[in-house]
Amino acid sequence: MKTKLYPSHWILKFFVATTVMLLWSLTTWAQTLPYLVENNSEYPDNQVFVAIVGITDGHVWVDPATGQVHPMSQSDNTVQGPVNGGNQGPGGDGKYANCFRRLSEIPNHTINIPKIAGCRIMISFESQLFLYFFGHSGNPSGYAAPNLANPTDPNQGIKFELVELTFNDYGLWCNTSRVDSYQYPMGLEVWGNGFYKKVGEKKTHAQIISQWQSTAPSEFQSLLNASEGTIHFPTKTSTFPSNFFQSYIDAIWSKYSSQQLVFNSGQAGVWRGSVQGNQFVFTRDGDGQVATIPGKPTTIEAMEGSGVMASGAQWDLVVQAQFVAAITRHAIDLNVGSGVLQDFGNISSYYQTWPYNWYAKFWHQTDISVDGQTYAFAYDDVFDQSATIHTPSPTNIKITVGGFYGTTSGGGSVATLYQHCDYGGYSASLNVGSYTLGQLQALGVANDDISSLQLQSGYQITMYQHDNFGGNVLVKTSSDNCLVNEGFNDDISSVVVAQVSSGWSTTIEAENTAVQSGTQTEACSEGGLNVGWIDANDWMVWDVNIPSNGPYTVEYRVSSPNSNGMIQLEKAGGSPVYGTRSVPNTGGWQNWESVSHTVSLTAGQQQIAIKALAGGWNINWLKITSAGGSRTAAEVDIKTAVSTDKLIVYPNPVQDLLSLKVPGNEIIQAAVIHDLSGKQMIQWAEYEETSPLDVSQLKAGHYLLSIKTSTGSYTTRIIKK
Repeated sequence: MKTKLYPSHWILKFFVATTVMLLWSLTTWAQTLPYLVENNSEYPDNQVFVAIVGITDGHVWVDPATGQVHPMSQSDNTVQGPVNGGNQGPGGDGKYANCFRRLSEIPNHTINIPKIAGCRIMISFESQLFLYFFGHSGNPSGYAAPNLANPTDPNQGIKFELVELTFNDYGLWCNTSRVDSYQYPMGLEVWGNGFYKKVGEKKTHAQIISQWQSTAPSEFQSLLNASEGTIHFPTKTSTFPSNFFQSYIDAIWSKYSSQQLVFNSGQAGVWRGSVQGNQFVFTRDGDGQVATIPGKPTTIEAMEGSGVMASGAQWDLVVQAQFVAAITRHAIDLNVGSGVLQDFGNISSYYQTWPYNWYAKFWHQTDISVDGQTYAFAYDDVFDQSATIHTPSPTNIKITVGGFYGTTSGGGSVATLYQHCDYGGYSASLNVGSYTLGQLQALGVANDDISSLQLQSGYQITMYQHDNFGGNVLVKTSSDNCLVNEGFNDDISSVVVAQVSSGWSTTIEAENTAVQSGTQTEACSEGGLNVGWIDANDWMVWDVNIPSNGPYTVEYRVSSPNSNGMIQLEKAGGSPVYGTRSVPNTGGWQNWESVSHTVSLTAGQQQIAIKALAGGWNINWLKITSAGGSRTAAEVDIKTAVSTDKLIVYPNPVQDLLSLKVPGNEIIQAAVIHDLSGKQMIQWAEYEETSPLDVSQLKAGHYLLSIKTSTGSYTTRIIKK
């Protein structure tokens, strides 16, 4: 029986505090994740120090050696720390928290961490860090973290790194970070149910420092503290030019005082705006939402996302985040005409035109960081360039202190084949390349004997039924815990492993056809031309070079006063047909919306075509993006609903009430909404389909919705208006 779903805080108010604490303790102890800390550094285990701090029912610390959770207390401040410049610390006695343990003291180098929010795993070298605990709850509470901007901070001169994470009923969010500084190479790997991803550095500390010294432009050389071997974010040093970006920012504000900037922000829509006075004012296509940058930013504000770049309501902040990322990457093209759409998600344009934040470019180099993903500045998650790893069903985590250089994980092995489902039996690791049956057998793989595989993000594996790449074919771009589900169990005789540019994307202006039939062009309200007068059986052909075999999200910018338009995507000539997509009623011939679908394309220079199965619509452009790096790969028309496999969420964007639907006999057992940092916003304990979720209390913005059903779990993105 389905019962009505109530927000968790309504339920909890019926329990006394001691009962809540008991239930929480039992739950967290029963549900922990193992974090293996592998020491690949120059420091022995007894010179590597580990601490875990975070939030459960209040501020807590986890003993790395025992896994025991302790409420933070001033009584924990028992370790004598250094006194710099007379600074005796918050307690006035030079004492700090006894929360660090040497790696040599941690059994099997494995930390068991319960469900926790805002967690930091702090790792320091040669000395523990000196944190001060204020307390578990109340005011003050929490802890004083290292503040290297303070010359009397007790942590001055101590090299340290950290892993940030949130772990709850709906998954794990974790990352390494270079937002403030680089101090030592780190690696992070996460496994889940059919999931594997890793982030981190691929070179030794000495190699990274040497490469910085030999390649950094003069403006960035001083970010390196050679005596400590640390590299700081530009605004964290007094020597970095405070006006570094000012000429670029001035040019942006000047150009768009008389012209219009139009940019695609991904899921947040297309925005168009101009400078009014000193403010940059934008409106969003489709709903007229207004967002403002309240003044021209300084270099520091543009690089840090502070001041005028961190001011106002939700949609102001969304546009400001886009600008921080675009200025950092020099993604705003000043050579584009007024009103012409700019795609800020085109990663091939990042860090190409000076000035840009070279510090960020350095950490995004693929020879430095795995897949070029890292957190080099605060809004590096704009268009998915950050080092965040998320999975709803984590099983284990590995932290590699010192990064991946010289390890199996970092040695180029990107795919692992397993004899049995769920990664059991013998295994064989594969680098990028082609493997015949003989080559597989030389690695210990028997013919027709593979049942599961793990694959790093950014790669794909093509499996063939017969030797020498013949017979039936299965292409995977992610791990698969059981090939029985694919109808390909014990049926592999040759494979090809290839790298896929997870962020590859190309935008094709519709009017730039190689050949067409029945269509005409006209002036477009979004700038330039669009293709119109499209009737049934009209068609258009474009030239395109697809980088690799695999899934791609194809997005169409369309308009129509009708609701019966239909697009068929095909190879020029009509075969094969890749897929179809309906065209919604957008409210007029020049009212534009984006719709998309995911199709499978083959690699190479080729011609793709659109055939109008039903006419009565216009098209401005189409965009093809590798599905592995696309935020929208699993979306249907976001104006109406979002579907993730079986889960249907509508309406999306949502104002107040959100409805969920799953097929068949599945029952939704629980639901939770997090913001994009992993912070839990609302949780419901039960669900009734006739009573939608009340999300009216949420601020406008983007969120993650996760649900549990009687047979599984789902996570998708929602937009709150």
